[in-house]
Amino acid sequence: MKLDNLQVKSVSVSFGGVQAVRNVSFTVEPGRIVGLIGPNGAGKSSLLNCISGLSRPDAGSVMLGSKELVGLRPDQIAECGLGRVFQHPEVIGELSVLDNLLVACHRNLQFSVLSEMLGLPSVRQAEMKAREEVEKVARLVGLHESLQMNAASLPYGHRKLLELGRVILLGSKLLLLDEPIAGLNEAEIEQLAQLIMTLRSKGNLSVLLVEHNMGLVRQLCDEAVVLDAGQVIAQGTPEQVLNDPKVLLAYLGEVVENA
Repeated sequence: MKLDNLQVKSVSVSFGGVQAVRNVSFTVEPGRIVGLIGPNGAGKSSLLNCISGLSRPDAGSVMLGSKELVGLRPDQIAECGLGRVFQHPEVIGELSVLDNLLVACHRNLQFSVLSEMLGLPSVRQAEMKAREEVEKVARLVGLHESLQMNAASLPYGHRKLLELGRVILLGSKLLLLDEPIAGLNEAEIEQLAQLIMTLRSKGNLSVLLVEHNMGLVRQLCDEAVVLDAGQVIAQGTPEQVLNDPKVLLAYLGEVVENA
């Protein structure tokens, strides 16, 4: 699968006269993991919402490869290959883990109602292929032994893995992770970190990671972009930006976890 770069160009966002994002530009190159970091209120979530189509910037451009994302609906952006995993996972609690994952395959199973009613061989083959893909992804994210469980009964950390599995099954080429380890214990954090590194090593995904845990940023990220008061104040490797005087000043008064 060919990966596209993400180009955020001169993006600005304001709400009620307050400018949350000011002329922000950066690039996520194919196959790279980029951390988007900064103190609380720096504009990270506002920027992520613009990239994923939940809000529209006042100015600027967001390109995935040659495709302009500004102006598209979130579902159209997902069709372009951009998937987002939110801080608080959303699962369909009354469905099994298996069915939650199969939902992500539904858009690839395009048959007429008559074909499905007749149970044509092509329909059965496609459904079998979808189930095989679901089982493969479930094993990848560590949920292969939980496929028959109701999603509502999953531990919190496993719900995050389920949401990540659905995004993978949607065929996402770029993954937006919004504070993915919030609420996880140490073992779950390590499991998620290893999964992200595995996905990257397979060449399947690029990642834009919003995270407060600087230990995780150091462990995972090739590059980091630092926001403060809606502006980029530093870009470079995690070590470079975390030793930048401007970054240290921006974090004064904040607890920088694992800094």
